[in-house]
Amino acid sequence: MDSDQITGVYGKVSGLPAPVSAHVSEEQLPEVRIYTVTAEWIQSDLVQSSRLRYSQQWTLIADSNNHQSIRTVLPPGPCAPVSGELLSELSPVHGLRAVVRETGSQQLLEIWDRHGLKKCLNLSALNIHGRVYDDSQFGCLSWSECERKLLYVAESSRSSSAETRSRESASRKDRSVYREDWGEALTGKSVPVLCVVDLHHGAVDVLQGVPPDVSPGQALWAPGSQSVFFVGWCLEPFRLGLKFCSNRRSALFRLSLDGHCECISGDNLSVSCPRLSPDGSMLIYLQGRVFGPHNQCHSVQQLDLKSWKTSTLLDVVSRPQAGEFAGVYEALSSHCWSADGQKVVFSSAVRNWKDVFMLDRRTKKVTSLSDNLSDLSKVYGSWKLLTLQRDLMVVCCSSPNSPPTLVRQNTDTRMQIRAYLVKCSLTYL
Repeated sequence: MDSDQITGVYGKVSGLPAPVSAHVSEEQLPEVRIYTVTAEWIQSDLVQSSRLRYSQQWTLIADSNNHQSIRTVLPPGPCAPVSGELLSELSPVHGLRAVVRETGSQQLLEIWDRHGLKKCLNLSALNIHGRVYDDSQFGCLSWSECERKLLYVAESSRSSSAETRSRESASRKDRSVYREDWGEALTGKSVPVLCVVDLHHGAVDVLQGVPPDVSPGQALWAPGSQSVFFVGWCLEPFRLGLKFCSNRRSALFRLSLDGHCECISGDNLSVSCPRLSPDGSMLIYLQGRVFGPHNQCHSVQQLDLKSWKTSTLLDVVSRPQAGEFAGVYEALSSHCWSADGQKVVFSSAVRNWKDVFMLDRRTKKVTSLSDNLSDLSKVYGSWKLLTLQRDLMVVCCSSPNSPPTLVRQNTDTRMQIRAYLVKCSLTYL
């Protein structure tokens, strides 16, 4: 092949879009249930030398008394570019959409409903904190149960940082003084703080009580919205190295809004991805060893929020046999619980491909959700869970000769998954 042919092939392959996230909203009508699936995609544009982000919507119509029986999948709507969105999240009850958007040097918090923009706060102008974190390591955007408050993580204001007051007092006078950050795709992130927005009053508060020797992130509301859970990463011996080092020492904390903080996981461990069950009775999270392999196998721990007892739901797999489950090697999706709170769905690596698995809390058995989908498995080698809503999953499927594609499944049983796909005539979302 000559250089022009190589350039053409590269341009064609690199320009293929890939889904990176999805969320599902639903509406109950007298005779049918309407699901709206919104997926966000990224695509390389060689002409502009940039990566484009856009969203696309699908509408699914299901029986009102059986949400797993999909009647119709309507054609997708047009692609809409996503301009400046850093974070977005749907509220669980009323379907409000919270968006953290960047316009120039300003960061805005927008609340949207079915009729348009409902509220907008200029977070930069309030000057309560620094830039909002939008990375997958620390970043989060969590609605409270009452849907009047939002929780997120941002860089602390230099004048209010505990570390600045205790160790770098000179930086209060000189903003050019160097502050160690977490580096490796986390440049500029040094002292994260937990922030709460009261949407009714339009006020932003930085939560107090976080231990000064940890960096908080991956926060979510606890049941009752009077406290929050978060992961705290130890600052010692230095910050540099976290994005690709899942073995850094960290712990799970609970912080009340009045500033009382307690550690609720073991010592000298690495934890991540806390996920609350639909009924608010159970919290699961990933746990690994400190040091050792960077991308090591994790166990799944469950914390009973009534008894406050922690147990191992799925242990580390040391040496799997051929055809057996190989262990958890990837982060949990932000929505990974089944509707009944008895199953956890997740993606993980299996030799040279990825698959979607279901973990039953009652039996602690792990099953592959693509085992009985031999027809699709021949076409798509890798499966990645993007989101889960009422046992219906949005999954990204791909293989070396098939570009990433979205499919819709349910998680009840494999036979129902097969029936669903046949019902939709293998319609890809």
